[in-house]
Amino acid sequence: MTSRPSGRRASPAVCTADCIADSAGGITFDITGAARPDATLVLRRRAGHDDGVPGGEARGGEVRGGEARGGGDEVRLPLTGPAVTGAGRSRLRAVLPSTVELAEGHWDVFTGASGGLPVRPGIRDVRALIDRVPGAGPVAARVPYPTADGRLALRTWLRAPHAEAGTVRCEPAGMSVEGVLYGAELGEHARAEARLRGGGRTHRVAVTGRGGVFAFTLPYGPLAANEPGERSGPGERSGPGEQGGPGRDRRHWDLWLLPAPGAAGIRVSRILDDIWDKRAIHVYPAHGVSAPHGTDGWLAAPGYTHDNDFCVRLDPAPVPAAPVPTSTR
Repeated sequence: MTSRPSGRRASPAVCTADCIADSAGGITFDITGAARPDATLVLRRRAGHDDGVPGGEARGGEVRGGEARGGGDEVRLPLTGPAVTGAGRSRLRAVLPSTVELAEGHWDVFTGASGGLPVRPGIRDVRALIDRVPGAGPVAARVPYPTADGRLALRTWLRAPHAEAGTVRCEPAGMSVEGVLYGAELGEHARAEARLRGGGRTHRVAVTGRGGVFAFTLPYGPLAANEPGERSGPGERSGPGEQGGPGRDRRHWDLWLLPAPGAAGIRVSRILDDIWDKRAIHVYPAHGVSAPHGTDGWLAAPGYTHDNDFCVRLDPAPVPAAPVPTSTR
């Protein structure tokens, strides 16, 4: 997908960066504006963000002579050039090689001698990320995107092993998921596990497949059922307009793959494409869940978190409005 920045108001910035992503995970930044060849392009991991990192440490630094060095939360890329485009504009270039490992999270892009000047996003050519097949080693994914205030940033993932969700089929009683497992192989009695966020409940289903390909079907009924004596499941309170009766809570069930008995869980996610936040992009249909499986009035739908991890959300169905009495006169 080739895209231009949104029309939101941008923060003060001295230059604009066009980004070209390649299928290996590298990104080329073409800079126009007030940047100078003796300056650098700085990638700085955003502090205070809940990255949800399943594993892996930051290995950032300064790219010089083909090597990376420095701290784990900042990477400095030299700007080379200048080159003159067909429009007669001066342009500098910085390259983030796929071999430079970035910790999972959000990385803001800056320039200037001290690395304190934000960069505006220009054209983002990320078509090479669609249906990307990673190489050996940890699965690394990077997607440039515009922030809410008009700056350029990178969303990065670093997973080892990784379970990539593919086709999702939604039925009234549940959903089926197909995917590919990287960095591990399915063994006998592999299972998919739904874990209730904020609670200790789990539900497992069988996984079919061989090698790196997996598939499973998860029914909604057990996710809506209450434990004996439980009034409602723990989780995020339902918001305005999502009332399901007193004490009813929204439930999130996170999906994990257990490749063999006793193996550690692998988070089921979708990161090998060009979408940095799938919550409003991959929207699946919701289906009602009712007795005898659980409490009447739940709506279940698959979806993704802000980290592009796969989950199932259960919302209390709206309470039907009471009928308005009609006059007999």
